[in-house]
Amino acid sequence: MATDPFNITSEARNTLLVVTTLIVAVTFQAAINPPAGVWQDDKYSPANCTADTTDNNCTRIARAGTSVLHHQSKLRYGIFIFVNSLAFSAATCTIYFLLLGSPFRTETLISIYCMNGAYIASVGAVQPQTKKTWAILIGAILAPYIFRVFASIRKRHKLAREQDVSQGPPVFQLAISIENRRPRTIQNQKN
Repeated sequence: MATDPFNITSEARNTLLVVTTLIVAVTFQAAINPPAGVWQDDKYSPANCTADTTDNNCTRIARAGTSVLHHQSKLRYGIFIFVNSLAFSAATCTIYFLLLGSPFRTETLISIYCMNGAYIASVGAVQPQTKKTWAILIGAILAPYIFRVFASIRKRHKLAREQDVSQGPPVFQLAISIENRRPRTIQNQKN
């Protein structure tokens, strides 16, 4: 690998890659097979209704293939999908940054974004189609990347301030700059 922006050993990098890959696999599996499973058949109210029933009193309350947990408790499902998606996204973000100096950076980036897209599509197929669950899902997927961008900006800003402090306040920097521009002959005449 070219440069190591995190100054970690190769052994530590390999360990982190194994752990994050395991987290990605587990969270992806948990997302497509959520706790309590998914409905095997459409569920109607009243219970004696079916898809073939033309009675207007029948209401479909659950679609086949959607999360049972969401039907039982929207709050618990929301917490589960947020935390699971956040762990998945943080792990894929970590993998990307660990492979930053790799010669296959572009391919890695494409793979990670495609994996995030597949995760969103899979969860979208299992979760009920509500704006709230989509907002939770997209927010959790984007959060680690947004935090990384802000951390990078903050770090650059901190480094810039440290460099400015070593040179002094801007007023002193201007005075030093003016002093350095004076011709040496004038300074020598004063002596």
